[in-house]
Amino acid sequence: MDRLKDIKPLVEISDFSFYAYIFALIISFLLFFILFYKLMKIFKKKRVDKRKEMIETLRNIDIEDSKRAAYTITKLGRELVWDDRSFKIFEELLRRLQRYKYKKEVSKLDDEVKRYLQLFLETVDE
Repeated sequence: MDRLKDIKPLVEISDFSFYAYIFALIISFLLFFILFYKLMKIFKKKRVDKRKEMIETLRNIDIEDSKRAAYTITKLGRELVWDDRSFKIFEELLRRLQRYKYKKEVSKLDDEVKRYLQLFLETVDE
């Protein structure tokens, strides 16, 4: 038992591993959320609003080629109708476009059709 006298008591060793673990967790969560935010931003940019694209196509339509314009207005207009008002305007526009379809030679679009097209674009662009 005399030999046991030279054993020293336990010494407190400072340990920062718990704080380092918490710090690493916070940094990893922060990096994850930053990466998630950037990815969401990238994917949202690539999503194109088809409705706005169709409206722009109708705004930039070539009025000189009346037959092709009539078919394009008919095709895209059906997809843009969303309420009762725009539906009525579109029906009236279709009725006026009938004389430009199904014929070999057609005249240019008259001003009345152009006004109805402009009115239709205003109603669907709201």
